[in-house]
Amino acid sequence: MAEKNRKEQILDATIALLQAKGFTNVSTRDLAEHAGLSRSHIYHYFKDWPTLRREAFARYSDQRLAEARQAFAGMPARQALASFLRECLPEAPDGCFTLWLDVWDEALHDEMLACTYRDVDARWLAWLAELLQQGVAQGDFVCPAPSRAARQIFSMTVGYAEDLLLSPSRQAADNALDEVLEGAGLILRVREPLAAPPP
Repeated sequence: MAEKNRKEQILDATIALLQAKGFTNVSTRDLAEHAGLSRSHIYHYFKDWPTLRREAFARYSDQRLAEARQAFAGMPARQALASFLRECLPEAPDGCFTLWLDVWDEALHDEMLACTYRDVDARWLAWLAELLQQGVAQGDFVCPAPSRAARQIFSMTVGYAEDLLLSPSRQAADNALDEVLEGAGLILRVREPLAAPPP
């Protein structure tokens, strides 16, 4: 197998384990058994376990960002924003959100992981700012500082998502979305209230 493919296989296996078991509950021994590789083979591609975890998290996040860009491409900005915010609010236990919060918690004690987290966050916020700028161009949003508005909307939404993870349900997610859309509408000074996307 080509070097690049083997490295990607290791990263993808790491992502799967981190989602299934939690960011702090996986070891290289777990990964070696899961991927059918020796630990020395893993360390041939990655300097150490913290480096592998950081790269796996960045790869996972970038894959999700690419999926979001593709899913919402071509939508009017109002619809894309509402649909994106809906996707951010879990209605059932969700490995994606749990992984994200696990990484944030671990990053409080690991400066290199914190740098990776900030880089990942910046890429998501840049995309959200682009979406808001599109809405300004379409005449739907009033937003003199899209990057600032993106941080405000994203931070508000993540706060609701954290609460939902404790007791997720469709009704709770719908209620949270109504409040998030209301807040986003105030930030973006929309003329017509932002509507929830169809289920």
